[in-house]
Amino acid sequence: MSQLAPETSLGMRILLQGEQSIYNRILADIATGKLVSGDRLVTTHLASCYQTSINPVREALKQLEGEGFVTFQKNSGARVASFEYATMREVFEILQLLEPYFLSWYAGHCTPESLVCLADIQEQLRALDIRDSAGLRDLDTAFHWEMYRHHYNASALRLWKNKKLILQALHGDLPVCEKRFKATLDEHDHILYLLNAGDDESAVRALTKHVVSGGDYWSSVITDQLRALSA
Repeated sequence: MSQLAPETSLGMRILLQGEQSIYNRILADIATGKLVSGDRLVTTHLASCYQTSINPVREALKQLEGEGFVTFQKNSGARVASFEYATMREVFEILQLLEPYFLSWYAGHCTPESLVCLADIQEQLRALDIRDSAGLRDLDTAFHWEMYRHHYNASALRLWKNKKLILQALHGDLPVCEKRFKATLDEHDHILYLLNAGDDESAVRALTKHVVSGGDYWSSVITDQLRALSA
């Protein structure tokens, strides 16, 4: 098993804020590569790492098994599962419903201070090395969260954070190509421009296109990887 360590990245702190369940902590360790496919998940060791009792660990592993992140094998116990394409597709479908819902509210309530914060995050993204895929994912999470965190529906926000965390676990270690890196910047710029212009409907349409484009990109990446493995 890979060494477990405290998570410090901005995006992961956002996704785990107020959500320090054992389920989320194990999923975060999968998302950040501290636990990788094939690693054994020994309940007593995990309970010691997370400073909890065995029962919450067992419950979390059962939940993660139901979502395809953990497998239970006879005589070897629980292990981190390999990637499931269907899980990623379902997550993107949920995000394509949630994110326009959040932005449609934000567009009518955003403050000048929040728009400045978005612009600051965008400048940090623009300053990244084009090869810094982890940094891109991290700041992209921060950019979206700044738009969504003001929403009144706390249950929907928790669902969004959970699905983003699942995406990190599914492809957190995959590189982002230069074309997609630049497209993300351009799409963020367009959304920010429309928000500043007060064109709420166009901003929601631009965000929807942004989320769909991200889903299409990762679907093609994973499809190519699966095709290569089966060749």
